[in-house]
Amino acid sequence: MVTASGFTHTPATRFLLTLLISLSLGASILSLKPYLPLKPTPHLWPYLQLWRITTFQLAYTSSTELLFAAAILYQMRVLERVWGTRKLASFVVSCYGLCMVGVVGLGLVVKVLSGGWWGYVPAGPSSVVIAVVAVWRREVPRLGGFKVLLGGDEREERDASTARGLELSDKWTVYVLASQLALSQFPFGLLHAAVGWLVGSAWTEELVPGGLVRWRVPAWVVGEDARYKSGRGQFEGLRRRLQEEDRDGMREVTTGGMAAANPSQDERRGFLGGVGRYFTSGS
Repeated sequence: MVTASGFTHTPATRFLLTLLISLSLGASILSLKPYLPLKPTPHLWPYLQLWRITTFQLAYTSSTELLFAAAILYQMRVLERVWGTRKLASFVVSCYGLCMVGVVGLGLVVKVLSGGWWGYVPAGPSSVVIAVVAVWRREVPRLGGFKVLLGGDEREERDASTARGLELSDKWTVYVLASQLALSQFPFGLLHAAVGWLVGSAWTEELVPGGLVRWRVPAWVVGEDARYKSGRGQFEGLRRRLQEEDRDGMREVTTGGMAAANPSQDERRGFLGGVGRYFTSGS
């Protein structure tokens, strides 16, 4: 398990967090919040504002949902270290499209089945975040856990291994945050959670259509050139830096050897020369 802290080796996660927070704050400052949520009626019919289908996942209108989503994405940086930046970026792009189609399609079905009562899709990429959690649950192993005792006699409490209790893993905090995100704007937020969990589970089982599991974004999108794409030059920067350090080290050794072979006049004078230089340096 990679133990690097912060956003080390996770440029995609850092970019996604920065973009999500910036767009959400920008929408709030510019008073664009009314344009983010999606209502089949009247946005899709009769106004025909089809552009809302592609933009309702860009930003949040609620600071609470933004906080939960940002905290979850920060925990998902471990998935980028396991997968790599390019694979994670490809997954997020694919999930954005799949969740967009799934949320809108399922929303229309629920609207028809509910007799027109269900007619609101909250703004924000909650479905994409939940999909990342579903994949993270399968790809990242648990590191530990603990048990919450539910009560019992003194003999059972002494032996925690046999006592009745609820066993929790070290991932429980992410699950709590995901639950809070799904229950935000209840019950409409459940639509995002259901679609996101289905898309993430289908991705892990390679059930998504069109071979999206094997599709990757272009290398230049994540800052990889042709050398990195073909596997050559992957350690070129490290090799060049080591060569420069070797040259600097040899230069220091050579300079030190020359200084030792040719001591200055003050150094040849010894102790008395140093005392005299001390009293004459201020004049």
